[in-house]
Amino acid sequence: MGHLMTPSASPRMERFDHGTAAPSPVPISSASSFSSTTRRDKWAQVFELALRSVVHITTNVHVNFDTHTAGQSTATGFVVDADLGVILTNRHVMTCAPATHIARFENTESIRVTPWYYDPVFDFAFFRYSPADLKTALPEAIRLVPEKAAEGLEIRVISCDSGEPISVSSGTIADTKRRPACAHCCFDYHEFNTFYCVAAAGTRGGSSGAPVLDIEGDAVALNVGGIDRTQQSLFRPLHRVVKALEQLRRGITPPRGTLQAMFQFVSNEHLAKAGLPLADIQRLYPQFVATRGMIKVDCMVPGSPADQLLHVGDVIFAANSYPVADFESLLDILDRSVDQSVNLSVFRDETLMSVAVPVTDLYSITPSKLLRIGTGCPGTNASLIFCDVSYVTAITIQARRAGVLVCGTNTLFSSVGIGRGSIITRINGKLVKDLDDFVEKITSRRSSIGIMVEYVIWNAPSSPKVVVVPSIPDFYAYEIMQRHAQSGQWSTTNIRSKPSAKLASAQLCAIPVTLRPSHSQFQQMHASIVHITYHSMASVGPVVSCFCKGYGYIASKTHGIIVCDRSTVPSHTGSISVAVANTVVIDAWVEYIDPLSCYVYLRYDPSSVTEHAVEEAPVLKGSRSGCQLRVGEDAMFITPADGDMPILCRTQIEMRTLLPLHDLDPNNEHILNIDALLPKERPNHISQSFICDMQGNLCAMWVIHTKSGIDRDHERIVFGVDIQQTLPIIARLIAKQPVHPRSLNVEFSRLSLLNACVYGLGNQRAAEFSRDVPYSRSVYVVRRAPGSESNRHDLQVNDVVLKANGKWIDSVSHLAAFYDESAVELLVCRGGEEMTIVPALFRVHSEPVKRLVHWSGMCIEPFSGLNHKQRKWPSEGVCIGNTSHGSPASHIYGPQLITHINEQPIKNMSDLVIAIKNTKSEKEQFLDRLLNDKVGVADALPGALVKIKMINKTGVVHDAIIETDDLYYPPSCLELEDNDASGWVWKLL
Repeated sequence: MGHLMTPSASPRMERFDHGTAAPSPVPISSASSFSSTTRRDKWAQVFELALRSVVHITTNVHVNFDTHTAGQSTATGFVVDADLGVILTNRHVMTCAPATHIARFENTESIRVTPWYYDPVFDFAFFRYSPADLKTALPEAIRLVPEKAAEGLEIRVISCDSGEPISVSSGTIADTKRRPACAHCCFDYHEFNTFYCVAAAGTRGGSSGAPVLDIEGDAVALNVGGIDRTQQSLFRPLHRVVKALEQLRRGITPPRGTLQAMFQFVSNEHLAKAGLPLADIQRLYPQFVATRGMIKVDCMVPGSPADQLLHVGDVIFAANSYPVADFESLLDILDRSVDQSVNLSVFRDETLMSVAVPVTDLYSITPSKLLRIGTGCPGTNASLIFCDVSYVTAITIQARRAGVLVCGTNTLFSSVGIGRGSIITRINGKLVKDLDDFVEKITSRRSSIGIMVEYVIWNAPSSPKVVVVPSIPDFYAYEIMQRHAQSGQWSTTNIRSKPSAKLASAQLCAIPVTLRPSHSQFQQMHASIVHITYHSMASVGPVVSCFCKGYGYIASKTHGIIVCDRSTVPSHTGSISVAVANTVVIDAWVEYIDPLSCYVYLRYDPSSVTEHAVEEAPVLKGSRSGCQLRVGEDAMFITPADGDMPILCRTQIEMRTLLPLHDLDPNNEHILNIDALLPKERPNHISQSFICDMQGNLCAMWVIHTKSGIDRDHERIVFGVDIQQTLPIIARLIAKQPVHPRSLNVEFSRLSLLNACVYGLGNQRAAEFSRDVPYSRSVYVVRRAPGSESNRHDLQVNDVVLKANGKWIDSVSHLAAFYDESAVELLVCRGGEEMTIVPALFRVHSEPVKRLVHWSGMCIEPFSGLNHKQRKWPSEGVCIGNTSHGSPASHIYGPQLITHINEQPIKNMSDLVIAIKNTKSEKEQFLDRLLNDKVGVADALPGALVKIKMINKTGVVHDAIIETDDLYYPPSCLELEDNDASGWVWKLL
């Protein structure tokens, strides 16, 4: 039912007879006074009324806030004032978060509705709509008659249960004073200090906010939830709803006071056993003679005024000399005493006493603004979101109303254990009072090392933890979102137009741990290993995780070059920090991602660390296969450990094999022709390691390769990859030359000499190969090729490739990429005939992503055309990488290629930006009216209808229509202005 968590069955939720005299069922609708035909006709009239008045509500929550999360949900509401255009529903349906809502009338006409009022604690809320916006629907108001709710009353719940257009559930009210669910079971919204009506109506998800109707068509209660694994439905009484609606009609905000305490209704029998002088109280207040229970203090917000004045277990029987027989009578007195003190008559420790307790304005401790730190990337885990600790949250998790609540996290916080529902109490040792104090501390920091954060989690608020959070990237935007009560909409203000100036960093010194003398030959290799942490700005390209960590090695300390694998740094769009010798942390950035292998090349400022802090990895250079380990040779695994000393494991090369990675993911970008090295003794399959020869020279890297399949399942494979293929790229990076590899654009497989004879390889040529390449008995055959068989110079399937430019092919890496050659001469065996061919070389583009566009919940990136033949896409364009739940584009799933927007061709990111600007609405004028509280019910949110033509990953062309939302999803972009660690800049389009 909307977002409300249905309470689980527990002993605390069993039915309890409170014994208060219930009003008798209204005689005009007595079940015994109607014949079956009359009853059927009466209920038919009720159903006809409900069809016109009950609405289907779709809620799109755009940003996490307080206990609410971003996403889409459907629920129910009903018209209670057709002239003003007022719809009653649940608070958890409206939510207190930034959201947009669509109401569908009579299942035919949909209009946007705006929040009018929601109670800070109780589960009811009102929407407003403009009656003039309705063209065909003619809703009638349903009367609210709370006095009719009585035990034994037959009711119908008319709802959009489980997303159905209309659903009818029937039942009989069995109890009118059912206690609510336990509010401490989870970090989520719960109401408390109230009673429920209960009936076995069996309502489920989607029926939240539905009217509970009697046979006269009057609403006697409001559906709010149900009990798991039962048919029991919970209904909210309407007494407080009616009062609030009357005040709102008069233009008065309903006053709400609170003691910041949670109460229980306890039977007189239990109280008498505890020593309560019931007879004395009944003489003072005769009203208690007809009741069978009283209000008892269950808990208070820690640190609140009531926490010092009230005790858990206090029985309250009067307030300001008025008897308190139930929750509603106490709350009415508190609402009339806002910002004053109320005198409570309580029974404590077998003593009757009077206690004066201040009454707090409930609205003053209900947050209405949040801080969002991020890049604007779609996704529920893309931004850091903070708000003040609300009263509901504080009493639910029993935490102080101090610090800031973490409403949403990205990998910067989640990687160190800070998740949604945590409360940050200190920053760098300084106490955080509230959100304003947190904003001042977080925006004024100038350190790039990290942030020391003290926090508590929601299920252990008395056990603080201290962690070091990675430094927040400078390109992150800092936005304050503020709710405007008049319109119910949120405005967004960027509070930091440019990054704070960083402190000038001195040259850092780090000394690696010294290995034992027996392993001294591996000391230089160990000193070259660095720990790398990557935080993605967006899910682009092959990125599977937004947070990655792993290891790399320093290939050149003079020029600041680090080599790692793609599982550690999957894309250009992220922030990278490098830990040297487990001592100092430096910034790095992506210099080059090899599109044909598993390797990524990073750059850092070599002047940021001292000369002796790092070492270059020792690599044999010169010979064509000098750094390759052969089958049968001894080798040493060097596995970095969490401690200071690495794990060294001696092993032997068992086999070399060609991995058929193409089969794992035919539609996503992939790497081809990887000659994998597999040793006998292998480290943990999730550990990144380095494989050296016994002299300490680096020969291969033990890498992790993650593939995302068509069904979005991820498969992780591990293997060793020679570092020989990194040498020509490193040489070009050192010389500051562009890296433009060329590929044969075919896929090879390994073929034994014995089987090569079946393909037509002659015995003389096989013997010649065996003599010149004594350490190998395998050649390579073309497994897949896109070339045409009519061109004899193109490689074709089943071609056995023997030589390249006159040299034997003993490793597939000699065929995977070409850097210096503009043409390559191949000796191949085709159908038993040897021939020399010069196939075309395809230039492989690996341009870094320099711009990301965020538009209406879509993260759009440039498409380079790599492997476009496998994708069945054009060779250029822009690609939707990810979409946000609850956004206008939530029905679009990436990856998809955009070809047209409103019939305008889109070939690159510049075309995209122009098309977006052509669809922009009058956002600035709307924001001016919003900030001045001049936005009315009839004002539409800024946006436009846009037609997008796309190609999905299977090559199917289709159209999608979206209605953009420039208020909550303003078009923005991330641009790389400088090719270094701080070059990313966030800006609005």
